[in-house]
Amino acid sequence: MKDLHSIPFPSRHTSQCDSCVFQQHSLRSPDFSRALVGGQKGYQTYRDLPWDLQKIHQPAIKIRHLEPWKIALIVIGTAAAAAITIGLLVYFLAYDQKLFYYSANVKISNIRYNNELSRQSSGRFRDLSERVERLIDKTFYNSILRKKYIRSRLIRVSPDADGVMTEALLTFWFSSTDSREALREKIERILRRGLKKYKGRLRINVRSSSISSKYIASLLKGVLALS
Repeated sequence: MKDLHSIPFPSRHTSQCDSCVFQQHSLRSPDFSRALVGGQKGYQTYRDLPWDLQKIHQPAIKIRHLEPWKIALIVIGTAAAAAITIGLLVYFLAYDQKLFYYSANVKISNIRYNNELSRQSSGRFRDLSERVERLIDKTFYNSILRKKYIRSRLIRVSPDADGVMTEALLTFWFSSTDSREALREKIERILRRGLKKYKGRLRINVRSSSISSKYIASLLKGVLALS
């Protein structure tokens, strides 16, 4: 009988079977750090990896979402820009205002002309201008044009039959699209209506009083001469 102790048995600690070596090799975690760095060589190594391992190590795509306050800020900014644009269009198309000048000729029959009335610095001229301007101001402030009327100023007193003719410059604020002639007629009707109601010391000839827009033409001539 052979001695069992003399038969050599392979030690499991000193030798390994092919299957064990394959299992250990397959269970070992591959080193991807070398595959992902190193330029073209690393990229080629990464391409040689199995498809499922490539998928694992692909970087995740981050989806960026705007915060609510940023969305609200964008909406408010867009709405404000649209409102400003619409407001400017409405202003320039419908509410573009400009100054309109008219000449008011008021005849006064109980005042006789003299050289003192030819100087605006004289006391008599200032006294007459105060009365005439107060009358015109009151007339338009109590009319439908009270929001359009700005002021009046007596600029000239000239002799006339049975009295004097005073000339005052009237300033209004109308839309640039308004008809100048249509406004002149309306202003003249309002002025004559106010002169009829006047009960002061001045004796006014309403029929001989009128409104004209000649100062517009003179202003335009002055601008053309300067240019």
